[in-house]
Amino acid sequence: MKKALIATMLGMALLALTAAPAISGDARTLKGEYVWNAMDGGGPLEAVFTPTGEGQWQVDFNFSFRGEDHTYSGTAEGALGSGTLKGEVMNESKKRTFTFEGSFEDGTFSGTHAETTPGRARDTGTLTLSL
Repeated sequence: MKKALIATMLGMALLALTAAPAISGDARTLKGEYVWNAMDGGGPLEAVFTPTGEGQWQVDFNFSFRGEDHTYSGTAEGALGSGTLKGEVMNESKKRTFTFEGSFEDGTFSGTHAETTPGRARDTGTLTLSL
């Protein structure tokens, strides 16, 4: 009986260790490029997607613009790697809001971004990201 109890406890411990990992610990980093239409600018783009629920993400876009590093943060919804993905991010001062949307094909996301501040969308460019 003692052996059965130990085996049961070990089995439960093993099950706890192999359970689904915490949602916040599964960040995925995608890399690509962005194009800024208004200034004929753009450059490398890194996006870190951290799951917050089924098909829901916290997203941080890291990039340089005019020689300064930026991180725009917000949320996204959709699947990484297939189908559509869309979201909204804000600049560091939270005074400018941008939306992005697009879809994945063969592991590469192609989409557009737009500034919605001051209340109407204005196309600002494109972005690509790869898994």
